[in-house]
Amino acid sequence: MPKVCKAAIQLREQIDDCYPDRSRKSDGTLGDPRHAARKSDHNPDSEGWVYALDVTADLGAHPEEAHNLVDEIRKAAKKGERRIKYIIFDGRISSPILNWKWRKYKGSNPHKSHFHISFTKLGKKDGSFFNIPMLGGTDGRTETDGWDVGEDIRRDGSLDIPLSRSSTRLHSQCSTCECIAFRD
Repeated sequence: MPKVCKAAIQLREQIDDCYPDRSRKSDGTLGDPRHAARKSDHNPDSEGWVYALDVTADLGAHPEEAHNLVDEIRKAAKKGERRIKYIIFDGRISSPILNWKWRKYKGSNPHKSHFHISFTKLGKKDGSFFNIPMLGGTDGRTETDGWDVGEDIRRDGSLDIPLSRSSTRLHSQCSTCECIAFRD
């Protein structure tokens, strides 16, 4: 039975949390027969692990955000996110070759309706949070939006969240306040 690597599951969950109304028409992990006929990270390896994730480019209300999101994922990889192997989107590919710069993708599918992310073997068991700003990460910055860090949590444990400029999502697996992601 094929198993999707934990990094792919985590990244898809972060995207789903930030874009709950996005289209999932072109989403996928496990390859179809066309993929099975060639080498692809969508095909299970000898242990049954799948190391690829396709995400539909239509993120809902702001379709242009797909380019920005993919570029933030690329920047995270360039800054040292070692679980990401390569990214394909809109006729371009980015990988450690050329230090994560975009270059023309020459494959038969230009990946215009979805973006493709392949993961390294590190992603098999590492399902930790991806530090990507559009997906709730801070990328080394503290985002306060005029608030002091910790000010949103009252002494009684209830939350006082400024909803006018930020949306919040609780991580679906642990539902702790430590996993609240702020996103403008």
